[in-house]
Order: sequence, then C-alpha cells, then structure tokens
Amino acid sequence: MSHPVSSVLMLSQTFYPDIGGAEKQALEISRALAGRGVKVTVLTRQPGGLPAEEDLGGVLVKRLPVFGPRAVDSAVFMIKSFFWLLLHSGEYEAVHVHLASSPAVAAVLAGRFTGRKTLVKLGGGRGVDEITRSMHSLLGRLKLAFFRLARPELLVMNDDVFNWLKTSKEFSGLRLRQFRNGVDTGRYTPLLYNEKINAKTALGLDNSALFLFVGRLSPEKRLKEFLEAWAEIFSEENPAPKIRLVIVGGGPEEAALKRAVADLGLAGSVTLAGPKDDLLPYYRAADVFVLPSISEGLSNSMLEAMACGVAVMASRVGGAMQAVTPGLSGCLFDPLNRVELKTCLRGFLADRSVALKMGEQARKTAVEKYSMARVTDELMAIYGED
Repeated sequence: MSHPVSSVLMLSQTFYPDIGGAEKQALEISRALAGRGVKVTVLTRQPGGLPAEEDLGGVLVKRLPVFGPRAVDSAVFMIKSFFWLLLHSGEYEAVHVHLASSPAVAAVLAGRFTGRKTLVKLGGGRGVDEITRSMHSLLGRLKLAFFRLARPELLVMNDDVFNWLKTSKEFSGLRLRQFRNGVDTGRYTPLLYNEKINAKTALGLDNSALFLFVGRLSPEKRLKEFLEAWAEIFSEENPAPKIRLVIVGGGPEEAALKRAVADLGLAGSVTLAGPKDDLLPYYRAADVFVLPSISEGLSNSMLEAMACGVAVMASRVGGAMQAVTPGLSGCLFDPLNRVELKTCLRGFLADRSVALKMGEQARKTAVEKYSMARVTDELMAIYGED
C-alpha cells in the first residue's frame, strides 16, 4: 500500500554550497520534490559563515552548529540530529539520508522511536563504497551491525554494489533497493551542430573534437593514466589528431596532473580548467565525456553530459555499465587495460560522426531512464509505501 507524502526531511552531513556528487544530487532532488508541492526540509551541519536557516528556492535548509576536530564534529552532528528528529517528528513524514555516514545512525535510531520511514542512500562504487569503508573500522562495523538489526531501506545506485551486497552472506540482513541518480533533462539539453561550434569558441577552443572530464581530481579517477594514454595516441598517430581534452574540477591530484601535462608535452591539447560553478557551457561544447575511474557509483556528471547529447567513454565499472550501451551511446573499457582505452579513443578519432550519433542515443537514455522527473515520481512512491 502507498499513500501520498506531503513532507520530507533530507539529512546530509554536508550540503550546498558544498557541491560534491552527493550534495548536488541532494539539492536537485530536494528542488524537484519542492516543485511537486512537497514540503522539503534539509538538516545539515553549519560551517562557518553560513546562516542557521535559509530558503533555497522553496527548500528550507536548517544548519546545526558543530565544533571540534572532525571526529568530534561528526559525533556532535549525529547527536544533535537524533534529538532534532525526535523533537520535530511532526514536521516530516519520511527521512531521506544522503550517504550512510554517522547521521544515518541517528536517523535510523530516531525512526525506531517516531515510526517515520527512513531511507539511506549509499554512495561510491565497489571498493570505495561506504559499506567497504565501514568494514575497516570498529565504529564502522558497529554501524553495519546496527543496520542489520534495524533494517532501514538502503538505496543502492549501481548494480555492481547491489549484487555484491545481495549475494554476500555477511550482509544478508540488509534491506536493499536498486535506485539511481536523476538529471534535470530540461536544463541539460543538447545543441545543434552550429551552436556547438559557438559553444567551443566561447570557451576559447577551436572546432577540434572535444573530450571532457568533470569531477573530483582524485586517484581513483585514474586521470594521470588517461593522460599517459592520450600522449601515446599523439606519438603513434601521424598526423597528430585534432583533439582537445578539458579537465574540469579540483582535488588532491591537481598538482600531479599539471606536472604530467608538462612532462608529457600535452600543453597544446590538454587544459586543466579548475573547478567551475556552471558546467553547462562545457557539456554543450563537448563531443565525448571521459570517465576513466577504477571505481565509480553513478556519476552525476556523466548523466548531465548524456542529457546534453554527449557520447560517453567510460571504464567498465559501477553505474556506467547500466547507463551506457557499448557501440550505441558510448564506449566502455577496462580501466586497467590501456589497449582497450586507446581503442575507444581511436574509434572516436576515426569518424567524428560516431560521437554525434552516440550522443543522440545518450540523450535518449538520459530522458527515458534518468530524468529527474521520473526519479522524483518513483521516490515519492517509495516515501509513501507502508
């Protein structure tokens, strides 16, 4: 049985203006629900300088003050969240926790007292997912034991993690539901061919085939290895291919990537653009979206690129295996197999119309399977389940 839900609480340890993948998805879902007339309240930490309460386009954000080093900060937020949920249980009908960190424990425990439905979204790809990370510490293992006992519903974003958890005896007590991230296919839209040329020009680029990465510059993304393969393509092809690579984002690998660009002689074909608030101009200028990660959940950036009609070149891990149909909307490769990676690259170099046709199919997949409108419909039904 299901009933309409008119109020939802989003619980997230970090939230806008912090914008990682989880934070961005939490904000987009909150706005989509508010657009349906659902009262959405976000409960999060209060970093320095941000107000305790703020309205973000119909989404009420409440920030709880915390203090101390990271471990203390997290514990304080968990305890405060627990008591807030108890004291304000009349203000929401369901709780949606973004990521299975310590606040999820507070939400699940409070739900046992209040009877409110509690969902916990898992983040990360296989090996860097929250379940795996939790297994490496005593507190993490205690959290997992509590989840097995309390049995909250866990939303899993890709088949890889879902199948692992479902078939593992160690996690047989967990309640799992396959789900996915959504993308605003009304905002992220493709351009006509001549408009795409103008989009490249606006970024200071010529009409070369544009490969684009958007995301955190961290080791699991394997961008340094991708740059090495990119350099090999330039040394092996004669004449040199007319292609550009733009990397958008910041993170711990930024300095190493700058050195690699210089050492490999790639300054003429690779641009490190740094973090950008508005990604739409980059998606619209791109021909191929690149995601060479060793592990991945379901990349928001990949979905946004697909919605903009961009072909995908991604490693065969995580959500890309469900979102990308090889040969139709993109190309998948083993992240540890450089020959496969370069074969994907060469496929796009041989005929630029390949990326155009694949981009059209990528857009179709984004609209039919990952549109935020559809994801919101399904979430509202889940919230209302008895």
